Amino acid sequence: MTAAAFSLDRGAAVARALADPKRLCVVDLLATGERSVSDLSRDVGCQIPNMSQHLSILRSAGVVATRREGSTVFYRLADPGILELYRTLQRVAG
Repeated sequence: MTAAAFSLDRGAAVARALADPKRLCVVDLLATGERSVSDLSRDVGCQIPNMSQHLSILRSAGVVATRREGSTVFYRLADPGILELYRTLQRVAG
């Protein structure tokens, strides 16, 4: 696979990961800093198993990164460009 094809594949993976209102809400919440799964679940308004699935998709696409502290996993945006992309989506969507 060429570098250009890899870049296109990664871009498509990020776009698919962001193609869900709850996952966009996660990105919005993480714009202010890292949060635990339970905090995200509560603030987005979905059950922890569903939030874990959303976070798994975002992590696989490289949108979020994790940090473990004891039994708690904290999520943060993996790259500042994700927030820029999210804000561009907001602007385009009106």
